[in-house]
Amino acid sequence: MGHGKETPRQKMIGMMYLVLTALLALNVSKDILNAFVIVNNGLEVTNKAFDGKNNKLYADFDKQLSVNRIKVEPFHKAAQDAKEMADSLYNFIQDIKKEIILETDKKPEMVDTAVSNIMLIDSKDNYDIPTHFFLGDGTQPENPSLVANEIKEKLNKFREALISLFDRRELRLSDITKEVIKSKLGDLGIDTKDPITNSEDPADRYWSTSKFYHLPIVACITVLSQLQNNVQNAESQVVSELLGAFSSEDFKFDTLAGKVIPKSTVIVQGSSYTADLFVAAFSTTENPLIFVGEGYDTVKHELTGKIDSVSVSKGVGTLEISGSSTGNKKYSALIKVKTPTGAYKEYPIKDIEYTVTKPMAVVSATKMNVMYIGVDNPLDISVSGFTDDKVSATISQGNLSKSGTGYVARVSTAGEATISVSAKDEEGKAKSMGQSKFRVKRVPDPVAKVAGSKGGVIAKNLLAAQSGVIADLENFDFDLKFIVKGFTVSATIKGFEQIKASPNNILTPDQKALIAKVEKGQKVYFDDIKAAGPDGSNRPLSPIIFKLN
Repeated sequence: MGHGKETPRQKMIGMMYLVLTALLALNVSKDILNAFVIVNNGLEVTNKAFDGKNNKLYADFDKQLSVNRIKVEPFHKAAQDAKEMADSLYNFIQDIKKEIILETDKKPEMVDTAVSNIMLIDSKDNYDIPTHFFLGDGTQPENPSLVANEIKEKLNKFREALISLFDRRELRLSDITKEVIKSKLGDLGIDTKDPITNSEDPADRYWSTSKFYHLPIVACITVLSQLQNNVQNAESQVVSELLGAFSSEDFKFDTLAGKVIPKSTVIVQGSSYTADLFVAAFSTTENPLIFVGEGYDTVKHELTGKIDSVSVSKGVGTLEISGSSTGNKKYSALIKVKTPTGAYKEYPIKDIEYTVTKPMAVVSATKMNVMYIGVDNPLDISVSGFTDDKVSATISQGNLSKSGTGYVARVSTAGEATISVSAKDEEGKAKSMGQSKFRVKRVPDPVAKVAGSKGGVIAKNLLAAQSGVIADLENFDFDLKFIVKGFTVSATIKGFEQIKASPNNILTPDQKALIAKVEKGQKVYFDDIKAAGPDGSNRPLSPIIFKLN
């Protein structure tokens, strides 16, 4: 793991700290102790500079958040969490400073002043109390309950927590981007590894003893200031990376162009033309890689079948497929765009469909693909590439005539009817454009109804209020009417069946009187129902049975 970046000032102060620590081991005079005061003052100045630098980073973050909240908010939240963790650890170390000064000088009223200016500490050369404060009796340097090891543990957790911010799912960073950032950050300049040494002396073998064993209080305070400096430096690095990370994978485009993608370029009369209109951004200097295949495997995330590359110029790929055979066609595409990290991001487009047709006549029933005997069957007949006045058509049975902008066919025999279409070319010669066949059926039987019902339970007063029987063509696309030509009403009254007839579709007074006599819970029968259709046929209809309630 690499170390975090240090400024020249930090490097100089760190070197001075190492030199002074070495001199202390030689029991140099109090001038060396005062030199530690100078180093600590330099660290305090650096820490204040970090405050200003970090506050500017957070101000930049707030500005970006106001511009694009949806995109920036997850990174802004991570930065705020980094600040909260850094402030917490910084203040924890600051409290340790106050505790050791109080423990050494025993002057509560001077603690806040002395922590800001350690020259005011009376016992600057005292090392017994600081050593015991941080390491106890010094015989168990690995004891996790020691203050020195508590600081070490908090530093480790702080470093790990900062690095883990980049693993948050809501940041949506690619693995490559996360790897680059983590490699760049290294250990964030927070090195808590034990010294590498062959010495058997416990004072030389552990991070805790190398920092606090047998050092005077001013040296210990300087060590703590250096750790605070490391905390703020780590915070600054992480927040800087977060500030750049939300746009690190943004694509860089140099061209904007209006684009339209129609749902279809051919529509049916009466429907709507629908298209997506938008501004597309692309790079004219960095061409994507575009491939097409017969399909796309969503499990393996790759094209299937024969795969071809597509020619790309100035960021735009042009696909040309020969219409050598007719029918429905389908293909899939895969567009690979290089990200700022150098990796390619893939964008699959699945199941793109198109149809290849040959010039031919188009004959369609405007109601359905069936013609009915004895009624007008409207048709649309057209030939692509020819105007209506150049098109003519005939029918194999019945007759076919022009009507407005379309045709009307009347057929007479059940079975099949064939429409033959021809068109005149520029020389006036008629050419066959094909045929279309239709099934021919008689109009289906209507359904007899009273009160809109085909039978079942009905209120007696509702039935008595009806005027007659109707014949309804259910689920039939043509607007046809059948007229009821007669029916009977029957019921059992006091054990005897009574029947009353109507010569048309209207309930007679006798029939209504009969219904009035029927008790609740008994049945009323509408039978012998006959209806005449527009094709001239008389149809017997199914009876209607009601139970009164």
